[in-house]
Amino acid sequence: MKLYKLIPFSLAVIFLNSCEGDLTDLENIGTQTATVYFNDPDNALAGLTSVYAAIQDDEYFVYGDILSDDAVKGGSSFFDWVDREYLRQFTANSGNGVSGGTWTLLYTTIVRANEVINSVSQATFDEDLKQRIIGEAKFLRAYAYSKLVPLYGGVPLIEADFTVDNLTAPRSSVSEVYAFIKKDLDDAITALPEKNEYRTADLGRATKGAARMLKVRVLMQETGYTYNSVLASSAGHNVDPATNWDEVYNLTNEIINSGEYALAGNFATIWEEEGENNIESIFEIQHKQTNNEWGESVGNTTIVQMGNRDDWGWCFNLPTDDLYNTFSESDPRLFCTIYGQEYDILFGVKQIWDKQLWTLSDDSTKDFLTACRLNRKYALAKEARHGNHNNQDVNKRVMRYAEVLLAHAEAAYYKGFEGEARNYVNMVRRRAQNSTMPLGSAEGQTSNYTYDVFPGASVPDILSTGNVLLQDIWKERRLELALEGIRYFDIVRTGRIELLPFTDNYISHDGLLPIPIGDVNAFGLTQNKGY
Repeated sequence: MKLYKLIPFSLAVIFLNSCEGDLTDLENIGTQTATVYFNDPDNALAGLTSVYAAIQDDEYFVYGDILSDDAVKGGSSFFDWVDREYLRQFTANSGNGVSGGTWTLLYTTIVRANEVINSVSQATFDEDLKQRIIGEAKFLRAYAYSKLVPLYGGVPLIEADFTVDNLTAPRSSVSEVYAFIKKDLDDAITALPEKNEYRTADLGRATKGAARMLKVRVLMQETGYTYNSVLASSAGHNVDPATNWDEVYNLTNEIINSGEYALAGNFATIWEEEGENNIESIFEIQHKQTNNEWGESVGNTTIVQMGNRDDWGWCFNLPTDDLYNTFSESDPRLFCTIYGQEYDILFGVKQIWDKQLWTLSDDSTKDFLTACRLNRKYALAKEARHGNHNNQDVNKRVMRYAEVLLAHAEAAYYKGFEGEARNYVNMVRRRAQNSTMPLGSAEGQTSNYTYDVFPGASVPDILSTGNVLLQDIWKERRLELALEGIRYFDIVRTGRIELLPFTDNYISHDGLLPIPIGDVNAFGLTQNKGY
């Protein structure tokens, strides 16, 4: 049972400040200003909920998976949601709807967070609650900027509330954006409680551990401005990787030593209902299968996109042959990550592929008629599916403890602690060794799902040293975190751009996506190269 769900708050709250600074400067009797509204703790929490709601439609897989070597776009044809394919190929234009939608989503998060931060800072209610609310809003603002900067480069930094007299937003430098993100996260780390300090009813909120781990991601991403030749030559952002790795090492140590988290005993359980907000969960985007009083869906809109088209879904984000072949067939994570061609049982039902209906037109070597593979991590049993495709009761797993351990291993490697690096990678591999088949792995097992033993499981410890050890750490990240929206950012930060599907196009655009033409014109922004 889900214990905490986010119900979107009225958008009108976001722009309450726009009535301040009226040309007459007269008090608007009977109208509640943002300052007055947010002075009530219940209203402040409702406003904060609106910030969480803004990130619910984050289609993480478009950028993290489809832009990488882990997935192809999929769909019914090349032109089904073709804007995603243009992004993948780095041939999009400034009117690309997917890129523009992500930009808008993330800036909606930022504008809402600013309203909460700036208004609640003036409130007079309980100081501890005030600081926690501001800390959560800063975490969410940092989350939005941490997505924007690797995709679009130096973007407008908006900290003040937008009003009718304040509608300017020039682009900031990459260095300024990273400094801003890290400052927000430092503030959040200071203000937020640990996971076990929240009430049960608050399960799902940002915690100290989540803020630490998001900063770990940001610091690791930032090293790409040294390791990635395209970013190093175009962004003008100087980074000392050793300093970043020192901080990554310390932050991951703090998460590990906090005692708040552990690896789930069975990898297969993470993706089922019982795995939501579990001991391994650092941060999840919460979803609920319902509509709120304003008619906004708070269900997960992405789950149906990755299902079998001949069963229930739309067949987007299809795992590549390369990803499949990276797994050992003796690794239980394989069939908990990918189902279809080699293993076609989903919750006890043998999957059917209707070759008369459609074919896959993306640049895949697979014959879709017989060789389609799909993402098992976000698959749903028939009885769990909501009639509204865009309203599924499945949380997005954003950050897991396994990623903490692998980030710590990578930092330990760069600090010269190879034994420690191997130890943390092997913690993740031993959990995989002891995991099972996914839930309902036998045909006909539709009324009494069980986790069947994975026959012949073998995920031995790594023993490598030197550069081979670094390659093994990167490979383990790919195996453990596959199809969780991370792979593209890992390729980019480590400088392995030759692995991208369209490396030449990535280079010719300085590794950046187009800024929406409407905002380029409205705010006088400089467009990214090649658009």
